Amino acid sequence: MKHYYALTVIGKDKPGIVSSVAKVLYEWDFNIEDSSSTLLRDQFSMILIVSTEKEVGLIDLKKAFAKARKDLQLSISVRKIEVLDEQKPQTKHYMISIYGSDKKGIVYKTTKALSDLDINIVDLKTRVSGAKKDIYIMILEVEVPPKVNIGKVNEILDDIVKEMGVDFSIRPVESYNI
Repeated sequence: MKHYYALTVIGKDKPGIVSSVAKVLYEWDFNIEDSSSTLLRDQFSMILIVSTEKEVGLIDLKKAFAKARKDLQLSISVRKIEVLDEQKPQTKHYMISIYGSDKKGIVYKTTKALSDLDINIVDLKTRVSGAKKDIYIMILEVEVPPKVNIGKVNEILDDIVKEMGVDFSIRPVESYNI
């Protein structure tokens, strides 16, 4: 039986973070099943779902990261999770991009509208860009359930972007392979 754990790692970006975390996981016989990492300003962040055939105590596993935590000044958290092999309802994947002047409420109003439609956000990235750091870019990957008409999503997003004075685009993701 597999045992699953979720790890989060955050720290000032520098070489060696990924290899230090991967080394501990390798030495403890873990498999990295899912991972995502990104640089947010000067902070490197990583989330991993890992598995092992043996049950591992959380305190022992946290102690295993002590050297990496100290040497690289990382914040590392670990928790045990359950991964169910249930079938998700068939959904369609879309990429939504919103861009324009940086305005308070862009993330809230967009994500609230999607949530109200029972649309699941599976990835979200935001960035302030431009020479004066005045352009806001938000990219969302979403799962739209079959009961939701994509025309309705377009209509609701169009209302939000008009109110906020920004632009948007939405396009289907044809293939969901990494």
